[in-house]
Amino acid sequence: GEVAGAGEACARARADELLGSFGVREEWLARRPHELSGGELMRLAMVRALSVRPRYLIADESTAMLDAVTQAELWHVLMGLQERDGWGLVLVSHSPALVGRVATRRVEL
Repeated sequence: GEVAGAGEACARARADELLGSFGVREEWLARRPHELSGGELMRLAMVRALSVRPRYLIADESTAMLDAVTQAELWHVLMGLQERDGWGLVLVSHSPALVGRVATRRVEL
């Protein structure tokens, strides 16, 4: 078989780290989207978005449909990764409470 290159190994390690950070369970990876909850889907979407090491992440109402506990968990992880890795975050939200907790600058439209 083929041996994974250093880039592939690094990408896999990054994906594994993100899966762990967001609490993604291994069995979720074998399920179809309709078999996952909204929180599970959002966790996987965030892992996918961050696994390519973006310079900016645009989060447009990304957690609006989730319960408050799940929202808090996901934003805690996102903000920790953002602070550690230094990528930019553009948050679009109708929630003043969320914007107040997450944003360092605000533009109201």
